[in-house]
Amino acid sequence: MHKFIMFEMKKAAKSSFFYILLALLVLVISGYFIYNYIQTERVEDLIEEAETTVSAYERRLQERGFEKGSDINDVKNPLEAREIEINLKFIERNETRLQGYENHDWKKVVGEEIKILEYYFERFPTQAEEQVYTWLTHFSREVNLERNRWLRDREIRPVFPIHEGTELTVYDEVFDSEIDEEAAHMASNIHSSSGFYFLYRLFELFLTVFGAAFFLFLFGNVMTREGLGQNGPIHFIYTQPVRRGTVFVSKAISVALMSLLIVFSVGLFSLLLGVVFDRLGAWDYPVLIYEPEFQFSFMLMGTFLLWSALLFLMVLVFCYAWLFLFSVLARRTSIAIGLTLAVAFLGVQFSDQIVGAYNPFLYFNVYEIITLETALVQENFDINLVSGVLSLGVSSLLILSLSYFILRVRMR
Repeated sequence: MHKFIMFEMKKAAKSSFFYILLALLVLVISGYFIYNYIQTERVEDLIEEAETTVSAYERRLQERGFEKGSDINDVKNPLEAREIEINLKFIERNETRLQGYENHDWKKVVGEEIKILEYYFERFPTQAEEQVYTWLTHFSREVNLERNRWLRDREIRPVFPIHEGTELTVYDEVFDSEIDEEAAHMASNIHSSSGFYFLYRLFELFLTVFGAAFFLFLFGNVMTREGLGQNGPIHFIYTQPVRRGTVFVSKAISVALMSLLIVFSVGLFSLLLGVVFDRLGAWDYPVLIYEPEFQFSFMLMGTFLLWSALLFLMVLVFCYAWLFLFSVLARRTSIAIGLTLAVAFLGVQFSDQIVGAYNPFLYFNVYEIITLETALVQENFDINLVSGVLSLGVSSLLILSLSYFILRVRMR
């Protein structure tokens, strides 16, 4: 069978349309990298910001007639002494950050953010029992604290900014104003041109129903190019000493293998862009995973990307199964692709109408499945990677079996 698989892969690679789409993919990835490169918050900018902040607070002290290093006990007015004390703390905090930025001492930089949140948790009790959902929730602050502790303990260079306001979780449902909501979404929309983090952001866009649509256009004629019902090439193949099932299965395996190769190449190209123009980044950067009862954990970013790619490949197989079915029924590429896209988009749109962990259309939102966000929202933690692979795999097998049965009937 491997000869037929190689034969099918070579046939797909001979198409000029195939290379045009791949070239467009490379251009889109490159353009998105440029955007991330521009949006990345650089250490140089943070140094300048810290220096400006220190200078501003020092000027405030000078305006009050207080020189840095003087004894605060000499200030007789208690309110003025309290304000000076706050200014001195801000200066000290930003000077510590400045030293960390300049020396690339990330433990020192992250440590300042940890101190702020630890002080907050000393003053305020947990809000889990009260179920407060107004941004910035206690849960989001907890996530930010533990994320920074993770970075500190593993001595990982942070992707800036890392302050508490950058954390936006599923529990942040209510905002005091539209301005707060917009500010929260802007602050949490963090970009980086480092390899792993860029790939993380790219897969967030690519491993979706839109990414699946790209692959459907790429391999849309895998069946119809054989001239089903029109005395096309497939009829000649069937005159050879080969089983009909072998041809059908080899086509399915070939598109799956080529999809795997393309997804792997996209990942490799993204990491290469990061290495060449910035840095590789940390494969063990923390990714938030939701758990029941206001609990959470973190997953290594490298592991997260691998699981996401695996689930997306299963989504692609599911889409190809529909493509094969409609190709056999319609025998025209445009109709087969159109019907497959309609099923995919409508299935995703109305996926929440079908309750249960084995609805295959639930798993098109890959990131929300791996982070267990969908499981949390639907209060069903059976919605996970394993259920997704099983659901998509069984559904694909059933649809492919139906496609093969119809093909055999029509080819008699």
